Amino acid sequence: MDQNKLGILADTFRPRLELHAENHIFREPVTHHYTWHVTKAYRRPDGVKKEVYLINGLLPGPTIEARAGDTLVISVENHLEDEVLSIHWHGLHIKNSMDGVPGVTQCAIEPEASFTYNFTIPNDQNGTFWYHAHTDLQRTDGLYGGLIVHAPSQTLADQKVSKIENATDNDRFGYEKELLLLIGDWYHQPAQEAKSHYMSAASFGSEPVPDSLLINGIGQFDCGMAVPARPLDCIQQYANTSFLNIDRRFSYRIRVVNTGSLAGLTLQFSQEILEVIHLDSSEVRRQKTENIQSAGIIYPGQRVDFVLRSDRRMAQDSPSSMTVILDKSGFRRSNLALTAIQSFGINQNHSSTNLSIINDEITHLQHVDLENVSSSPSVLSALPANSQQTHVVYTKIQMLAINANMPWGFFNHSSWRPQKEPPYPLINLPRNQWDENQFSFSTNTDPVWVDLIVNNLDDSGHPFHLHGHHFFVLHVYKAPLGWGSYNPFKDAVPPGISAPPMVTHDTENSDPDLQNFGYYDLDHAILRDTVQIPSRGYAVLRFRADNPGVWLFHCHISWHLSGGMAMIADIMGDVAGEEPHNNLGSNESCQYSM
Repeated sequence: MDQNKLGILADTFRPRLELHAENHIFREPVTHHYTWHVTKAYRRPDGVKKEVYLINGLLPGPTIEARAGDTLVISVENHLEDEVLSIHWHGLHIKNSMDGVPGVTQCAIEPEASFTYNFTIPNDQNGTFWYHAHTDLQRTDGLYGGLIVHAPSQTLADQKVSKIENATDNDRFGYEKELLLLIGDWYHQPAQEAKSHYMSAASFGSEPVPDSLLINGIGQFDCGMAVPARPLDCIQQYANTSFLNIDRRFSYRIRVVNTGSLAGLTLQFSQEILEVIHLDSSEVRRQKTENIQSAGIIYPGQRVDFVLRSDRRMAQDSPSSMTVILDKSGFRRSNLALTAIQSFGINQNHSSTNLSIINDEITHLQHVDLENVSSSPSVLSALPANSQQTHVVYTKIQMLAINANMPWGFFNHSSWRPQKEPPYPLINLPRNQWDENQFSFSTNTDPVWVDLIVNNLDDSGHPFHLHGHHFFVLHVYKAPLGWGSYNPFKDAVPPGISAPPMVTHDTENSDPDLQNFGYYDLDHAILRDTVQIPSRGYAVLRFRADNPGVWLFHCHISWHLSGGMAMIADIMGDVAGEEPHNNLGSNESCQYSM
């Protein structure tokens, strides 16, 4: 099925991204073919002129809709003058060679070259995903798009002899229509320029603070807020908020992706109520609280799906709005140009002003804290009581004299860079040839359950993403004072948890994996692929290491990844490090961008 024209036509009436599950859930798996032309051009997403990345002329790129079991064949052609690129398929458990990480799973796509991503969506995955550039800071300047995998209405059984009918998601969760919202912070300065200042001693480690926000590639900046020291080519425009046009006779599944580079976000609705049903493409336990009108915080890389319902007695033109609140807790400095709280009209006349500035006054509504949501019982049924391996890591941004006081990110004592010598992707190299920047942990050659304990020694929180896998978040802790780190090989009890009576505290003689039994409230774990780990705190992540390959684990704040806050999960590799995961037989050396 050639989707090139369909992919573009579906987005013609942007910024509204209406989805069409009915085209996918009742059919057999098929193969979709796309050709993407990546270019740069000047646009005014929020009224401010800026050079941005485009896929087939679109910002964001084309929205992909598929069903579980479909195969995607996507030829990415690099028409950038002097930049390499790659595309990562965020949240999908695909084969390692298609993951899209330069220096790890592939050579970056050079100018006027192409690379074809060819992978099959696992039968057991559906939900809201997205794709984005994984080369330096191209995502920050717009190289991303939505990827929606619909759950089929039937599954094949007994080698396709029979079909088992399933209730559709529409029936299970009670909605009739679907909309996609790609929401994220936005910078007026080119990302490379912002990085040049950030990666210098003069920044003192303060990340660039965004200037605006975009929804489906559209925003609305008040030109009068421009800072005199940074003059802008700004034309006052009123955003077309048709992405929020709804028919109040129906309920909507709203799929939200935080595409931003730094800030988390919270959503509030003035009249409608919502019910969260998915986090990071994983079904959650149904909420008992009614009349919820607010959900957050959604951190960069994370997704949330909720059903939005209106009082059907309301007139179609009844005034209503959606408010986006950017989380400023990660801002180390102020930006007077930024309006961190913005409201967008629902079903509002396009000729009217549909942005209101709330001056940081937040209406207190019934709110669901996404950090306290747990997975559905069916998802939790896969979670074992114990793991077979435990790995402990520490992460921090450090400004060291040896690095000219630039803010480099570290895991333990290593800061990640793409492999340089020999200059091949890690997937093609035996582990004993990896350079000193490739800090990693390894798992058995057979699938095992792994506990990864991540200690954040930094003064700010970080959203960490694991490629190729989801993990159960068993526990997240932030110390009220001092350091909140945890090492099960030394600590009798995890900080923030009271020891149950059945657990041994003989840390010298007991297996730390068995020692952890009983500490965690497994009934309230959540399955995710991106987790926010608070400052001076830790998280315990348990995952099934069953997707062979070398997978990146990294902070999803663009500036931190660009500064090396990443490490490698070497899954089911050869322990001796004598063989590569996937020897492609290529003698071509790679060039990368950091």
